[in-house]
Amino acid sequence: MDYMKEFEEHLDKFQQENYDDFNLKNHGSELDNDDEGGPGFSEKPMYDQLGKVLDSRSNPNPIRTVKTDDGKELKVTPDQARMIRMLMTTEKVKPMVRTKFQKDVQNSKTLVDFLDMDYHELPSLFVKRYLG
Repeated sequence: MDYMKEFEEHLDKFQQENYDDFNLKNHGSELDNDDEGGPGFSEKPMYDQLGKVLDSRSNPNPIRTVKTDDGKELKVTPDQARMIRMLMTTEKVKPMVRTKFQKDVQNSKTLVDFLDMDYHELPSLFVKRYLG
C-alpha cells in the first residue's frame, strides 16, 4: 500500500515538472490567472459586487453599496444592480464592448453616471456611450 502511495506521489511530481501543453513554454500562462479581483482590478469585480446587492436584498441588513477600484463606495439599488449586470452580460453586443463596459464600471467615474439615473434609463445611456 505504501508503495502505491509513493508511486502516485512520484508520478504527480513528475507530471508537474514535465508537463508542457503543446511545447508552449509558459506562453499565455498569464491567462491562467484566476485571482479574486480579476486582471487589473483592485476590488472584487463589479459583477460580483452587484450580485451580492441582489442576493442580500431580502436580508435584514442588505448590502446597498459597491466599492470601485478608485476607492469610492457608491450606493446602488437592487434594480440598478440588476440592470447593470444585464448590460454586462448581454449577448446583443460584441464581447469587446461588454469587456470595455465591465472594466469601465470598476471605476467611479463611469459607474456614477449609471447610478445617477433611473434604472429604466440605463440601457439608453449604455447605447449612447458604447454603441453610438
